[in-house]
Amino acid sequence: MRRTTAHALAAGALQRIETDARTIEDGGVEFVVRRAIKTRAGGGGPKAEAGKPKADPFANPEPDLFVADLSPTHFALLNKYNVLDHALLVVTRANIDQDVPLDLADFEALAACMANQPVLGFYNGGAMAGASQRHKHLQVVRLPISPTVDLPIERRIEDLPFRSAFARLASNPAAGELHDRYVALIRQARCANGPYNLLVAHDWMLVVPRTRASFEGIPVNSLAFAGALFVRDDIELATVARIGPMAVLQGVSYVVEERAGTLDKDPS
Repeated sequence: MRRTTAHALAAGALQRIETDARTIEDGGVEFVVRRAIKTRAGGGGPKAEAGKPKADPFANPEPDLFVADLSPTHFALLNKYNVLDHALLVVTRANIDQDVPLDLADFEALAACMANQPVLGFYNGGAMAGASQRHKHLQVVRLPISPTVDLPIERRIEDLPFRSAFARLASNPAAGELHDRYVALIRQARCANGPYNLLVAHDWMLVVPRTRASFEGIPVNSLAFAGALFVRDDIELATVARIGPMAVLQGVSYVVEERAGTLDKDPS
Protein backbone atom coordinates (compact mmCIF):
# COMPACT_ATOMS: atom_id res chain seq x y z
CA MET A 1 0.00 0.00 0.00
CA ARG A 2 2.93 2.35 0.62
CA ARG A 3 3.99 2.05 -3.03
CA THR A 4 0.44 2.74 -4.20
CA THR A 5 0.28 5.77 -1.91
CA ALA A 6 3.56 7.15 -3.25
CA HIS A 7 2.37 6.63 -6.83
CA ALA A 8 -1.02 8.22 -6.16
CA LEU A 9 0.61 11.24 -4.55
CA ALA A 10 2.99 11.67 -7.49
CA ALA A 11 0.07 11.35 -9.93
CA GLY A 12 -2.01 13.91 -8.05
CA ALA A 13 -4.79 11.41 -7.36
CA LEU A 14 -4.54 11.79 -3.59
CA GLN A 15 -5.70 15.08 -2.10
CA ARG A 16 -4.32 14.87 1.41
CA ILE A 17 -5.88 17.21 3.95
CA GLU A 18 -2.95 18.83 5.74
CA THR A 19 -3.43 19.21 9.49
CA ASP A 20 -1.68 20.02 12.70
CA ALA A 21 -2.36 17.96 15.81
CA ARG A 22 -2.70 18.69 19.48
CA THR A 23 -3.65 16.59 22.49
CA ILE A 24 -6.63 17.50 24.67
CA GLU A 25 -7.23 15.42 27.81
CA ASP A 26 -10.86 14.84 28.73
CA GLY A 27 -12.56 12.17 30.77
CA GLY A 28 -9.33 10.26 31.31
CA VAL A 29 -8.54 10.07 27.58
CA GLU A 30 -5.78 11.97 25.78
CA PHE A 31 -7.67 12.79 22.57
CA VAL A 32 -5.76 13.93 19.51
CA VAL A 33 -7.49 16.78 17.67
CA ARG A 34 -6.33 17.54 14.13
CA ARG A 35 -7.07 20.96 12.66
CA ALA A 36 -7.06 21.51 8.91
CA ILE A 37 -4.36 23.93 7.88
CA LYS A 38 -4.93 23.74 4.14
CA THR A 39 -8.24 23.62 2.31
CA ARG A 40 -8.20 21.23 -0.62
CA ALA A 41 -9.16 22.80 -3.90
CA GLY A 42 -12.62 22.18 -5.22
CA GLY A 43 -14.27 21.10 -1.99
CA GLY A 44 -15.00 17.48 -1.20
CA GLY A 45 -15.57 14.80 -3.77
CA PRO A 46 -17.82 14.55 -6.79
CA LYS A 47 -20.53 17.17 -7.08
CA ALA A 48 -24.08 16.63 -8.21
CA GLU A 49 -25.58 18.76 -10.93
CA ALA A 50 -28.72 20.62 -9.95
CA GLY A 51 -31.59 18.18 -9.64
CA LYS A 52 -29.35 15.12 -10.05
CA PRO A 53 -28.04 12.71 -7.41
CA LYS A 54 -24.41 12.90 -6.31
CA ALA A 55 -22.11 10.76 -8.46
CA ASP A 56 -20.84 7.48 -6.99
CA PRO A 57 -17.01 7.73 -6.81
CA PHE A 58 -16.74 3.95 -6.38
CA ALA A 59 -18.63 3.05 -9.57
CA ASN A 60 -15.58 3.76 -11.73
CA PRO A 61 -12.74 4.30 -9.25
CA GLU A 62 -9.63 6.20 -10.26
CA PRO A 63 -6.96 3.68 -11.36
CA ASP A 64 -4.26 5.52 -9.41
CA LEU A 65 -6.21 4.92 -6.19
CA PHE A 66 -6.75 1.19 -6.76
CA VAL A 67 -4.89 -1.04 -4.27
CA ALA A 68 -6.15 -4.61 -4.69
CA ASP A 69 -8.98 -6.98 -5.50
CA LEU A 70 -9.86 -8.42 -2.12
CA SER A 71 -12.56 -10.91 -3.06
CA PRO A 72 -15.34 -11.49 -5.60
CA THR A 73 -17.40 -8.96 -3.62
CA HIS A 74 -14.90 -6.30 -2.52
CA PHE A 75 -11.90 -4.26 -3.64
CA ALA A 76 -9.58 -1.82 -1.85
CA LEU A 77 -8.92 1.82 -2.72
CA LEU A 78 -6.88 4.58 -1.16
CA ASN A 79 -9.00 7.25 0.49
CA LYS A 80 -8.69 10.16 -1.94
CA TYR A 81 -9.37 12.83 0.70
CA ASN A 82 -7.28 11.49 3.56
CA VAL A 83 -6.40 13.04 6.90
CA LEU A 84 -4.30 10.04 8.03
CA ASP A 85 -1.64 8.53 5.78
CA HIS A 86 -2.26 5.14 4.14
CA ALA A 87 -6.03 5.26 4.73
CA LEU A 88 -7.80 2.41 2.94
CA LEU A 89 -11.38 2.00 1.73
CA VAL A 90 -12.86 -1.51 1.60
CA VAL A 91 -15.58 -1.18 -1.03
CA THR A 92 -18.37 -3.46 -2.22
CA ARG A 93 -18.40 -4.10 -5.98
CA ALA A 94 -22.19 -3.91 -5.97
CA ASN A 95 -23.69 -0.53 -5.16
CA ILE A 96 -25.11 -1.47 -1.76
CA ASP A 97 -26.37 1.29 0.52
CA GLN A 98 -24.23 2.27 3.51
CA ASP A 99 -27.26 1.76 5.77
CA VAL A 100 -27.39 -1.98 4.96
CA PRO A 101 -26.02 -4.16 7.81
CA LEU A 102 -22.57 -5.67 7.34
CA ASP A 103 -22.45 -9.32 6.28
CA LEU A 104 -19.87 -12.09 6.35
CA ALA A 105 -18.37 -11.02 3.01
CA ASP A 106 -17.75 -7.54 4.43
CA PHE A 107 -15.83 -9.01 7.35
CA GLU A 108 -13.89 -11.36 5.10
CA ALA A 109 -12.65 -8.36 3.13
CA LEU A 110 -11.94 -6.39 6.31
CA ALA A 111 -10.04 -9.30 7.88
CA ALA A 112 -7.89 -9.62 4.75
CA CYS A 113 -6.84 -5.97 5.11
CA MET A 114 -6.23 -6.19 8.86
CA ALA A 115 -4.30 -9.49 8.98
CA ASN A 116 -0.92 -9.06 10.68
CA GLN A 117 -1.01 -5.30 10.19
CA PRO A 118 -0.94 -2.52 12.85
CA VAL A 119 -4.32 -1.08 11.85
CA LEU A 120 -7.81 -0.17 13.00
CA GLY A 121 -10.91 -1.04 10.97
CA PHE A 122 -14.08 0.99 11.20
CA TYR A 123 -17.49 1.56 9.65
CA ASN A 124 -19.68 4.66 9.61
CA GLY A 125 -23.14 3.12 9.57
CA GLY A 126 -25.08 5.77 7.67
CA ALA A 127 -24.90 9.52 7.07
CA MET A 128 -25.81 10.30 10.69
CA ALA A 129 -22.76 8.26 11.75
CA GLY A 130 -20.35 10.23 9.56
CA ALA A 131 -20.56 8.41 6.21
CA SER A 132 -19.89 10.81 3.33
CA GLN A 133 -20.73 8.28 0.57
CA ARG A 134 -23.83 6.08 0.25
CA HIS A 135 -21.98 3.24 -1.51
CA LYS A 136 -21.12 0.64 1.16
CA HIS A 137 -17.52 0.79 2.35
CA LEU A 138 -15.51 0.05 5.45
CA GLN A 139 -12.25 1.81 6.25
CA VAL A 140 -8.84 0.84 7.60
CA VAL A 141 -6.20 3.20 9.01
CA ARG A 142 -2.69 2.46 10.20
CA LEU A 143 -1.74 2.82 13.85
CA PRO A 144 -0.91 4.87 15.75
CA ILE A 145 -3.70 7.39 15.18
CA SER A 146 -2.18 9.72 17.78
CA PRO A 147 1.39 10.97 18.20
CA THR A 148 1.39 9.59 21.75
CA VAL A 149 -0.57 6.33 21.72
CA ASP A 150 -1.97 3.82 19.22
CA LEU A 151 -5.63 4.17 20.24
CA PRO A 152 -6.36 6.84 22.87
CA ILE A 153 -9.87 5.54 23.67
CA GLU A 154 -8.49 2.24 24.99
CA ARG A 155 -7.93 3.87 28.38
CA ARG A 156 -11.73 3.96 28.84
CA ILE A 157 -12.94 1.47 26.29
CA GLU A 158 -14.98 -0.54 28.83
CA ASP A 159 -16.32 2.50 30.72
CA LEU A 160 -17.55 5.05 28.21
CA PRO A 161 -20.00 7.80 29.28
CA PHE A 162 -22.48 7.08 26.50
CA ARG A 163 -24.37 4.06 25.24
CA SER A 164 -22.02 1.52 23.67
CA ALA A 165 -21.53 -2.22 23.34
CA PHE A 166 -18.04 -3.70 23.67
CA ALA A 167 -16.48 -7.14 23.23
CA ARG A 168 -13.04 -8.62 23.60
CA LEU A 169 -11.83 -10.68 20.65
CA ALA A 170 -9.32 -13.44 20.18
CA SER A 171 -6.12 -12.06 18.68
CA ASN A 172 -6.49 -11.61 14.90
CA PRO A 173 -9.95 -13.19 14.77
CA ALA A 174 -11.37 -14.88 11.69
CA ALA A 175 -14.11 -13.20 9.67
CA GLY A 176 -16.78 -15.49 11.06
CA GLU A 177 -16.00 -14.50 14.65
CA LEU A 178 -15.97 -10.83 13.68
CA HIS A 179 -19.39 -11.13 12.05
CA ASP A 180 -20.87 -13.04 15.01
CA ARG A 181 -19.59 -10.43 17.46
CA TYR A 182 -20.87 -7.60 15.29
CA VAL A 183 -24.38 -9.09 15.15
CA ALA A 184 -24.41 -9.55 18.93
CA LEU A 185 -23.15 -6.03 19.63
CA ILE A 186 -25.63 -4.42 17.24
CA ARG A 187 -28.40 -6.25 19.07
CA GLN A 188 -27.01 -5.31 22.47
CA ALA A 189 -26.54 -1.65 21.51
CA ARG A 190 -30.12 -1.58 20.18
CA CYS A 191 -29.20 0.04 16.88
CA ALA A 192 -30.26 -2.54 14.29
CA ASN A 193 -32.41 0.06 12.54
CA GLY A 194 -30.42 3.20 13.30
CA PRO A 195 -27.06 4.86 12.65
CA TYR A 196 -24.00 3.63 14.51
CA ASN A 197 -20.22 3.59 14.48
CA LEU A 198 -18.23 0.35 14.48
CA LEU A 199 -14.58 0.08 15.51
CA VAL A 200 -12.62 -3.16 15.03
CA ALA A 201 -9.20 -3.53 16.64
CA HIS A 202 -7.19 -6.74 16.68
CA ASP A 203 -8.48 -7.75 20.11
CA TRP A 204 -11.71 -5.80 20.61
CA MET A 205 -14.81 -4.46 18.90
CA LEU A 206 -16.98 -1.47 19.78
CA VAL A 207 -20.41 -0.32 18.57
CA VAL A 208 -21.74 3.15 19.38
CA PRO A 209 -25.32 4.11 18.41
CA ARG A 210 -25.67 7.67 17.11
CA THR A 211 -28.27 10.38 17.58
CA ARG A 212 -26.91 12.99 15.16
CA ALA A 213 -24.14 13.52 12.61
CA SER A 214 -22.45 16.51 14.23
CA PHE A 215 -22.18 18.53 17.43
CA GLU A 216 -22.25 22.34 17.19
CA GLY A 217 -21.34 21.96 13.52
CA ILE A 218 -18.40 19.60 14.13
CA PRO A 219 -18.81 16.37 12.10
CA VAL A 220 -18.16 13.17 14.07
CA ASN A 221 -17.30 9.78 12.58
CA SER A 222 -15.91 6.49 13.91
CA LEU A 223 -12.36 7.78 14.38
CA ALA A 224 -13.63 10.28 16.95
CA PHE A 225 -14.75 7.33 19.08
CA ALA A 226 -11.24 5.91 18.78
CA GLY A 227 -9.93 9.16 20.27
CA ALA A 228 -9.04 11.15 17.13
CA LEU A 229 -11.14 14.18 16.13
CA PHE A 230 -10.87 16.33 13.01
CA VAL A 231 -11.87 20.00 12.95
CA ARG A 232 -11.95 22.29 9.95
CA ASP A 233 -10.86 25.58 11.46
CA ASP A 234 -9.90 27.50 14.60
CA ILE A 235 -13.52 28.08 15.56
CA GLU A 236 -14.25 24.36 15.71
CA LEU A 237 -10.97 23.75 17.54
CA ALA A 238 -11.91 26.34 20.15
CA THR A 239 -15.30 24.66 20.59
CA VAL A 240 -13.70 21.26 21.22
CA ALA A 241 -11.17 22.78 23.63
CA ARG A 242 -13.94 24.61 25.51
CA ILE A 243 -16.41 21.77 25.98
CA GLY A 244 -14.00 18.82 25.78
CA PRO A 245 -13.74 16.01 23.19
CA MET A 246 -15.61 13.53 25.39
CA ALA A 247 -18.50 15.96 25.64
CA VAL A 248 -18.56 16.16 21.83
CA LEU A 249 -18.94 12.37 21.67
CA GLN A 250 -21.65 12.47 24.31
CA GLY A 251 -23.42 15.14 22.28
CA VAL A 252 -23.90 12.80 19.31
CA SER A 253 -24.66 9.65 21.35
CA TYR A 254 -27.18 8.35 23.86
CA VAL A 255 -26.85 9.16 27.55
CA VAL A 256 -24.87 6.76 29.71
CA GLU A 257 -27.94 5.54 31.62
CA GLU A 258 -29.03 3.81 28.40
CA ARG A 259 -25.60 2.28 27.80
CA ALA A 260 -25.86 -1.30 26.57
CA GLY A 261 -22.85 -2.57 28.51
CA THR A 262 -20.08 -5.04 27.78
CA LEU A 263 -20.18 -8.38 26.00
CA ASP A 264 -17.32 -10.58 27.17
CA LYS A 265 -18.68 -14.00 26.29
CA ASP A 266 -19.24 -15.69 22.97
CA PRO A 267 -22.60 -14.48 21.56
CA SER A 268 -23.67 -18.03 20.84
